[in-house]
Amino acid sequence: MASSEIQLQNIGFNVGDEIILKNVNLHLSSGESFVLVGPSGLGKSLLLKMIAGLLSPAEGEITIGDENLLTSRGKAREKIIRQMGMLFQKNALFDSLSVSENLAFAMREVNHSPPQEIEQAIQKYLTAVGLIESKDLFPDEISGGMQKRLGIARALVLQPKILLFDDPTAGLDPITSRKIVELILQVKKENECTIIAITNDMHRAFQMADRIGLVVDQGLVITGTVEETKAHKDPRVQQFIHGFLDGPLANHEVVT
Repeated sequence: MASSEIQLQNIGFNVGDEIILKNVNLHLSSGESFVLVGPSGLGKSLLLKMIAGLLSPAEGEITIGDENLLTSRGKAREKIIRQMGMLFQKNALFDSLSVSENLAFAMREVNHSPPQEIEQAIQKYLTAVGLIESKDLFPDEISGGMQKRLGIARALVLQPKILLFDDPTAGLDPITSRKIVELILQVKKENECTIIAITNDMHRAFQMADRIGLVVDQGLVITGTVEETKAHKDPRVQQFIHGFLDGPLANHEVVT
């Protein structure tokens, strides 16, 4: 079984002359769940896209298992990418395909799954996210929250070893949000997935995380476990997790 260990070493990212991230280091063990939080616009989604292979850092290395993501080419790189499932912030659904076909397409094209297996997976995952009654509708015929749930189902249906979630519960009510995170954690346990998720909902962060990291001031502050995060001495961490108006993040947009 391929390792889903992830390592970032001295990652930097620039936009023109502006430094967005620098000297970011992170090591995730296989099967770990890591949640990124922090003020909007400081690089959380950029980090996730670099790990997914969609963006290249200005400097540093990204290792998935034993493979260097940034130097791998051809079939070696394809093998790394196929280990991953990603939920984008905007869901990235196929508008011309029905709800069920959005799942079936991925299984046919990526895993070459047989029809019976595809149908079983559609039933399982659409039921899990509460969309089985909408399976014949198209994305523009369902609500934004339902589209988010469909994006999550599509990320899960391929049973990847690494799951990347960009704000998986944004726009969902608290009960649905809790159910979605429970589903993510269930799949994580069943498939021994490694998870990296972005959220600014601290309730869901605490529900989902083995460890938490705060993206702030061009870097990544690894705050530790849920209990370690709650007790963390860095005033930026305390301001963010509690949503205090006053503090060192006063010049940042704080979203909790």
